[in-house]
Amino acid sequence: MRSDLPFLRNPVRRAPAKIVRHDRRYEDGAPVYQPVFRFADEHGTFIEVRDKLYMPFPKPVIGEMVEIIYPEGYPQQARIPYPVFRTLLYGLLGYAFVMLAMEITGWW
Repeated sequence: MRSDLPFLRNPVRRAPAKIVRHDRRYEDGAPVYQPVFRFADEHGTFIEVRDKLYMPFPKPVIGEMVEIIYPEGYPQQARIPYPVFRTLLYGLLGYAFVMLAMEITGWW
């Protein structure tokens, strides 16, 4: 949630980015992949950023163009937008918070 604060406090920029490679590591014996993309920020400087999410397969493929978002002034925090993932994540957190509050206050 802390990584989302700059997105809430600053205007969000969109930019095209090219997938240049995937960083691979192993978790529980299975490979997971993290896409690395390159894009030009608002000043025209090319920046290479590693996405925050790991995937069980190398997707998007190397050379593919994707749209990324980043908070204005913080291009190093760029990421590939996953709106369904973020909606589910915050929905589950909100549900857990409401259920906890109901349990504490005795409404449940």
